[in-house]
Formats: sequence, C-alpha cells, structure tokens
Amino acid sequence: MTPPASESPRYEADEQSPLLPTLGYGLQFSLIAAATLLVTPVIVANAAERGEPYVTWMVFASLVVVGISTIIQVRRLGGVGAGAVLPMFTAAFSIPFCITALVDGGPATLTTLLLVAAGVQLVASRWLFLLRRFVTPTVGGTVMMILSITLASVVFDLLDTATRAEPDAAAVTALVTLGVAAALMLRRSAVLRFWGPLAGIVAGCIVAGGLGIYDTARIAEAAWIGLPAEAPGLALDFSIDFWTLVPAFLFLGVIIAIQANGAAIAMQRVAWRDDRAVDFRQVQGAVAGAGASNVFAGLAGTVPNAINPAVIPFTQITGIAARRLGYAIGLLLLGVAFLPKVSAVLSSIPGPVMTGYLIMVTGALFVDGARTVIQHEQHQEKIVVAGVCFWIAAAFQFDLFALPDVGAVGGALLESGITTGGLAAIVMILYLEFTNPRRLRFQAPLDVAALPELNAFLARFAQRRGWDTAMQERLGAVAEETLLTLAPLDLSPDGAEEQPQTARQLVVLASSEGTAADLEFIGGGTGVNLEDQIRQIQQHDTLTVVEQELSLVLLRSYAASVTHQQYHDTDIITVRVLPPDPR
Repeated sequence: MTPPASESPRYEADEQSPLLPTLGYGLQFSLIAAATLLVTPVIVANAAERGEPYVTWMVFASLVVVGISTIIQVRRLGGVGAGAVLPMFTAAFSIPFCITALVDGGPATLTTLLLVAAGVQLVASRWLFLLRRFVTPTVGGTVMMILSITLASVVFDLLDTATRAEPDAAAVTALVTLGVAAALMLRRSAVLRFWGPLAGIVAGCIVAGGLGIYDTARIAEAAWIGLPAEAPGLALDFSIDFWTLVPAFLFLGVIIAIQANGAAIAMQRVAWRDDRAVDFRQVQGAVAGAGASNVFAGLAGTVPNAINPAVIPFTQITGIAARRLGYAIGLLLLGVAFLPKVSAVLSSIPGPVMTGYLIMVTGALFVDGARTVIQHEQHQEKIVVAGVCFWIAAAFQFDLFALPDVGAVGGALLESGITTGGLAAIVMILYLEFTNPRRLRFQAPLDVAALPELNAFLARFAQRRGWDTAMQERLGAVAEETLLTLAPLDLSPDGAEEQPQTARQLVVLASSEGTAADLEFIGGGTGVNLEDQIRQIQQHDTLTVVEQELSLVLLRSYAASVTHQQYHDTDIITVRVLPPDPR
C-alpha cells in the first residue's frame, strides 16, 4: 500500500481517522519498523555470543517493549507520553555500548546501565527548561556525529567477520543492500525514501540466499504462535565494569533525550494544519515517554529505545496524525512479538545485509548531527567546537596515539570516543557560556506589583549598555505587556482585584547582542500562548477582547520577535527588542 502524498495532515491528533485505511497504514509502518528495529538486538545478542535462546529473547522483548511504549506515547499517562503518534524504535547508535556492556559485564550490567540512561531522560523531561542552555543543539549534534564514529567501528567489525568466512558473497551482499537502499533514499520522493531501508534489506536477503549465506534454519524451527522458552533473570550489577561504562551510558541517555526532543518538535510541525508555537509540555511528555520505554527495556533485558524518526515523513505522506494510527502501530508490533515465525524471519537477516544497512544509518547519523549544528547554531565559535570535538573523539576511538597509564577505569574511559568527545563538547560550551558577557538577572514575586522594580532594573540595564531614553521606554513597554501575560490581573465578580493564591517567582534575564536587547521572562502563565496570539493578529489584523486586554498589538510593534515556550508549571517568553527608528 503506497499512501498518497499530503502537504498538511488530513487528520490531526484529536480527530478520528477512518478505521480501515488507518489499520492499513499502521500495518505498513509496523512491518517496515519491525524489519529494521530488530537489526539492533540481533547484532548485540550475536556479538555477545550468548546462544540462540538469548537472541530469541532479545527479539521478543524488543518488540513487546517497543509496542507498549508506543501506546504510552500515544495515550499519555500523567506526564509520561506525548499524546501524539511517536512510535518507539530500537536505537541503532547504542549498538557499540550494548555490546561492550554485555561482553565485559553481562546482561545484569546492561540492565543496570540502561536504567541509568533512562533516569537521565526522566530527569531531562522534568527539568527541560533548565537544561536548554547546556544541552544545546551544538552538544546534541556533536554527540550524534561522534556516535557515527562508534557505530562505524561496529560496522567494520561486522564486515570483517562476514568477509573472513565468505569474502566474495559477503561483500556482494553488503554492496547490494547498501546500493538499493541508497538508490531509493537519495531520491526526492518521500515515498521512495520511506521504502528505501526495507527494500535494501529485502534485496540483500535475496542475494544472500542466492549465494548460499542465508541460514533459514531458525525460520523453519520457529512456531507460528508462542513465547520464548528461556528468559534471562532480572539482576543488577555494580561491578567495575558498570562504573567504567557509566559515563558512556549517561551520554547515551542525553542523546536519546535530545533525539526525543527534536522528534517531538518535528512531529508537531507536520501534525498540525495551522502554524503554531511548539507545545513544550508535549515535548516533555515525549522525553519522559522515551525514558519510560528504556526503563521497560532495561527490566526486560533488551536494548535501548528512541523515537522512530521515520514517523515524520510517514505522517507527511499519509496525512494522518490521528492517535488511532499510533494505537494500531503499537498493537501490531505487540502482535508480531507473539508470532515466532515472523520474528524468526526478521531476526535471521544475514550479517552482511545488516552491515550494508548500518552503513546507511552511520552516514545518515553523521549528516543529521552536522545539520543540527549548522542549522541551529549562529555563532561561529560553537561550530568550531563541534568540529574539534568530533576529531578528538575520532582520535581516542581509533587509538591514533598511545594513551597514558591512568588505570583500568581511566583507560576504559579514554578509549571511548563518545566519552572523550562528549565531555570535551560540554566543557567547551560551558567555557563559552561563562566567558560571554554576563546576563543581568532580576527576580521578584510574579505579580504586576513588581513592575516598578522591573522598570528600574531595565533602566539600569539600558544605561550599562549606553542606550538612550527612547530605548529604555521601549524596554519598559515590552516588560509591562509581557508581565501582564505571565501574571494577569484576577478580578472578582464585583471587579475588585483578587490576591494571588500561590506565591510564584518571576525571573528576568537581560542580555544584548550589538544594539539589540534580549529579555527572557521566566514564570507561570495563563495557559494561552502569546506567540500564537501575536501570529493570529499578524494573519488577520483584527483585535479581540483578550488581545486588547494584553495589548498584544503594542507588544508586536515594539518587539522584533517573541517566542513563548510553555513547560509544565513554567513559561518562558523571550523577546528581542531593537532600538526605535530615529525618524
């Protein structure tokens, strides 16, 4: 079934899409996802050499965890889940970390480390608004580029192992897989890009079968319906192997949180018909959903999960962003888990085919990381940080120089490119952050009564920058209207002002770039997004009662740009103010 292309969603999240087409699209997405998501657990389990029962369990557990966590992302349980179609997926970039954990420590070590990584995601979801300055697109993009290095080392090992046994057949199979996938994924057509990975895997399997390197014994022996005969017991491990790998898995947790953050934002862009501000409460839920998914993965003894990025182009193609599609995908993945015959087909993919597929993943991961840095970073020095840290990571990952003797733990940390490069990126970003001109900070109770003190603070800020009275007045006007948005006057039925029920704080951070002032207002809001209201005024050029009360027209005329980020219990309004035109 090839869905028709659609520029805007025909069905948004809250709408009911037709049942039969939705099931058809869900089946298509689930089969493609299942074929590729099982590559990760199969490679990890085989590399650990723990036997066929362990491979079978990893396949089963991965499908169950991905299915359940996809439904949680759609359903949203409390603050966990985005309430949107964000299917989960095994994280291919975690392969080198999982192999190291299993080989050095065993399943208990992998479980413990994965719970640590999941904890990072849960913490990041709760305090996302605080981490926005430190977990920046530069850090995230750099780590993604470094992950391509660590994944490449696994790809080289796979190819070396395969070609050692059947050199010609393995090389031809890997090249066919890569060639078919690349030929489709490099096309402009979103439909062809979507089918590219599956087409490459199918073509590779056909070639592998023709060359006699496709072992189908597992498929023949598998039952049609059933459960794995063995399961690894749940255990935790805090040995030296665990502590050696903790830094790498902490970074893994950070990158999964960053990936979930980006995927949730991208999904909002394609799932709404109208242009609107990003709802960061939904983003927080998506990151928490990824964390919950990895808690389940750790307890089940399988590999880490991330949001499946293929859902973004799939939504653009089908035009269906309704939650019903997400439920269909999750339930179908769960169903496949209990069909050992189907799982065996997917998990018997030959190593050379996986190698060809992972080469595409490695290249795409590097490009996505570089694009993240370049598109979201305007400061040249931070782009330089990304390049320097990438080569630091490469130097340590591929042992380009002799390492000093710093003990077993220290030596293991230095051998990891993700640890050395990731730490270097964070240290350099923090250095730039703390050596840049200091932001001035104002704090007061979140109440309109704080306006005189706020105006005095902005006057001092303007004087330090050498700005004239006109700029000071413009800053004061912007501050007044923004404060009224964060702390509107609550009136009783007789018109008298009511006292606020809870004592909340307002924080204002003031900085400058040239002649422009950047004001960041952090506090509690009314639930209405200021950015959306201003956009509505610009589109329709009309006033409503609410818009008049907030004087949004005045704010629009004074501010060069306004962004409103709404988190759970916290709103952040960032306003850029330019000097008045002297004419």
